[in-house]
Formats: sequence, structure tokens, C-alpha cells
Amino acid sequence: MDVGSVVNQGLIGMQKSQASMAQSAQQIAQAGTTQRTDSPQASSQSQDLSEALVNLKAQSQVFDSSAKVVKAADETIGTLLDVRA
Repeated sequence: MDVGSVVNQGLIGMQKSQASMAQSAQQIAQAGTTQRTDSPQASSQSQDLSEALVNLKAQSQVFDSSAKVVKAADETIGTLLDVRA
């Protein structure tokens, strides 16, 4: 696997996790505005809110990991250029 494809995979991971974080953030923002807390669907809504919060945290970690992959690939490219020069 070449370094360029590693960079691409890292960027793809960052983009996918960013999209998932945006979706979770939207669900969190809508959670307090869509249903009343005394309705029968309140427990389902709180479960959805919990899932959105957990997903937001997990995707944040995925984003950070993907960023580290990109950083490592960038450093590898820099080292290869230094060796070649």
C-alpha cells in the first residue's frame, strides 16, 4: 500500500465521521423540541438521545484516529523526501 492511498483512506475516514457527527448533532438538537417529556414516547426519545450522544463520542474518536493516520502518512512522506534529498 502506498502512502498516497493511506492519506486518502484517512481523509475518507475523517469525512465519514464528520458526516455522522453532524447527523448525531442534529438528532441531539431536535430531541428537546420534538416531543413532550410526559408523553408515552419519552422513553424512546431519551434512548434515541443516548444513542446519538454515544455515536457522537464514538465518531469523535474515529475522526481523531483518522487524523492521526493522515499525520503519520504526512510524516512518512516528509521523511522519504528528506532521505531522497
